[in-house]
Amino acid sequence: MAAVNGPASTVVSGAVEVLDGVLEEFPEAKRIPVDYASHSAQVEGIREELAEALTPVRPRTGEVPFFSTVTGRLMDTVELDGEYWYRNLRETVEFQSAIEGLLELGHTVFVEASPHPVLTIGIQDTADTTDTDVLVTGSLRRDDGGLATFLTALARLHVRGVAVEWRQAFAGLDAHVVDLPTYAFQRRRFWAASLRQTPGAAEFDHPLLGAVVPLPDSGGGLLTGVLTLAGQPWLAEHSVAGVALFPGTGFVELVLQ
Repeated sequence: MAAVNGPASTVVSGAVEVLDGVLEEFPEAKRIPVDYASHSAQVEGIREELAEALTPVRPRTGEVPFFSTVTGRLMDTVELDGEYWYRNLRETVEFQSAIEGLLELGHTVFVEASPHPVLTIGIQDTADTTDTDVLVTGSLRRDDGGLATFLTALARLHVRGVAVEWRQAFAGLDAHVVDLPTYAFQRRRFWAASLRQTPGAAEFDHPLLGAVVPLPDSGGGLLTGVLTLAGQPWLAEHSVAGVALFPGTGFVELVLQ
């Protein structure tokens, strides 16, 4: 198992002939065009070479919190030595578990900073399994990169309440703050205050139905009404578990009318 990216996204890695069998058994799967089997037993064959190459690594504590897809927990980056990076290449990428851990900590905004988003779907699917409302976005897209796409991603975050450092985003650009329109917003209501003020409606003398609107295409009429405990206090007499419910006989009365 190379990576578990979400409830419906899993990556396997290994010998080519074995993967050919997987593709035959799961026709909906697709092959990723890489020429090395990372996150598989094949990595063990270069462990000594990797250890030597990673010897100069001198990790230190970072300023940004780091949540590992190797350990599935928050880590002090001083722990990211050569052995950690070997495990990072050899072991399964527990991306889904990491996202679940971040959701449990209360994180609800996820940005995939990459040339093209490939993990956003897994993040959204993982959040959906926990009924968590999240904002997930990429930063750029394949064949659609550049500053405009990046700023669009920032705008998507901004309208969802994420604080964006706009001065940094527009540094070096001819951008400036504009005033709001100088006219006062018109807070005028355009919907009727009651059914009897509905244009084209005629009063209907009934305790449940207050107005009737003719239907010109059929010659019939549309009966309308408002049911409230204030207008029909007797509705409170029919309740289940403390919640007032419109009685079945009331529906029959409406149908008869």
